Amino acid sequence: MPPKKKDAPSKKTEQKQKAKDKTFGLKNKKGNKQQKFIQQVQKQVLTPHQKASQELAAQQKKKEDEAKKKAELNNLFRPVQTVSKGADPKSVLCAFFKQGNCGKGAKCKFSHDLTIDKKTEKRSLYADDKAEDAMDAWDQEKLEDVVNKKHGSKNKGLPPTTICIPSV
Repeated sequence: MPPKKKDAPSKKTEQKQKAKDKTFGLKNKKGNKQQKFIQQVQKQVLTPHQKASQELAAQQKKKEDEAKKKAELNNLFRPVQTVSKGADPKSVLCAFFKQGNCGKGAKCKFSHDLTIDKKTEKRSLYADDKAEDAMDAWDQEKLEDVVNKKHGSKNKGLPPTTICIPSV
């Protein structure tokens, strides 16, 4: 191997010389003039690689800020989903799933079935659906008609029964 040349300085020594702090002792000074001088010297000393990395960092910070703003806006304007009293939540389509961003998955109390269009309320077992067709309002003919429909085939050989309606 040939001997190393000692005439030209290596790249590392050049970088070290550039990186030498030309502002030694001035950084803690409070004067406006000194601070401007320090900033100017630091800009001159920066290598192209450092400049590129600073620009990259600035771009990444800008993207992160935009993402934070977008997330904040989504949190502010996200839909609030409520269910009317008596309705089953599984019969209501999840608003977040509809938008494509329901994070609860299987734990979500709302339905993730897109075929469900509208919520349906549970029927009450104790309330009548048709109040006008209540048994209290039936007359003799209606009672006989209902009895014949119910027990018509059993009573063919027997005489007709009379039904007493108490007068109110």
